[in-house]
Amino acid sequence: MSGILNYALNKVKSKLDESCDYGNVGTSERILSVIAGGFILGMGAKKLLSSPFTALSGITLGGALIVRGVTGSCPIKEAVEGKQPEATVVEHRYFVK
Repeated sequence: MSGILNYALNKVKSKLDESCDYGNVGTSERILSVIAGGFILGMGAKKLLSSPFTALSGITLGGALIVRGVTGSCPIKEAVEGKQPEATVVEHRYFVK
């Protein structure tokens, strides 16, 4: 069992160490997302039988945070920041004699 856990931890470490060219989440945010997501996911799994609705929402949120931390990309943060595509402005001037 510890071999699987070590393999998973090494995978997460390698993903976090890679430079993320396309991502919009910093390294410290990524690490905190993985830690918080793991905690929330664990708490959701623990309460799965006692309160299933709360547990499923916790599992979903924890999984999303883990994915955000591992990939380094957050579509919600991108939408809030409002990155607009670049536009080229062409100006025409007409001179009349």
